[in-house]
Amino acid sequence: MGSARYNEIADDLLRRIDAGEWQSGDTLPPMEKLAEHYAASRNAVARAVGKLAKQGRLVSVPRRGTVVRPKHRKTVMRTDLVKRNTRHRRDGEEFAGGYSFPAAMGNEIWTHHVKPDVRKAPIDDARLAHLLNVPVGEIVMRRLRVTGPEGEPAFQISTSWIHPRISDEVPEVKEPYGTGPGAWIDAIEAKGHGPLEWLERRRVRMPTVDEAKLLLIPAELPVWEVVRISYSAKDEKAVDVTQVIIPGDRMEEVSRLRRDDSAKWPHRSSGPDGPRVAPVD
Repeated sequence: MGSARYNEIADDLLRRIDAGEWQSGDTLPPMEKLAEHYAASRNAVARAVGKLAKQGRLVSVPRRGTVVRPKHRKTVMRTDLVKRNTRHRRDGEEFAGGYSFPAAMGNEIWTHHVKPDVRKAPIDDARLAHLLNVPVGEIVMRRLRVTGPEGEPAFQISTSWIHPRISDEVPEVKEPYGTGPGAWIDAIEAKGHGPLEWLERRRVRMPTVDEAKLLLIPAELPVWEVVRISYSAKDEKAVDVTQVIIPGDRMEEVSRLRRDDSAKWPHRSSGPDGPRVAPVD
């Protein structure tokens, strides 16, 4: 009976969500209220909510409650191609500014899910400080953005740490919005640091509590962490380090494989692994 009851509650909650009673991003009533509504135990309601969480329709957000997730969410295939960003509008007209890095290849308009935060802050992550080539704890300009396609939970958290020599030289990096996403990079290049070159380091890890809350994902869902380092053409030193956090279920990475000299075709008669054994023809 207990199993049947929590399944009934889960089915009804899903029906109400799909009917629009609660929209994506809405918070469900507290467990006690739901238990009262369904004349069921709090445990039965919790099991029903847990079932829908496993299906990806609900998520528990610390200090907020149980939140509705969208039925369909944009997923991207991430390559290594950087394009000019044309996702900006001025007076109703599109214009280019900055770059679209591989996680955001479409030309759709992305929105800010929280107000962009640009301020001087200590860079306490030793890994990021090392990549930027500054001491741990150094006060540097930090740009924090939480963005994604309109009508969906945030797709990514992007935090840029800008080297002090650059923030002193290029005041435009202090503008929260500037001319649009990424356009502050134009100002850096225009100061003689262009063309910038980029190197990326990627890994999968578990999200922090704050990351899970901002991205509206379960705490047990891994995230992609993409760290991009920009290098100046003027002095070949790091200009900024940008850390991008993306839910693990929203991105696939696609890489074209290249042949090392040892793997060129046709094969040499012998190599590090000894003489070839496959027939020539």
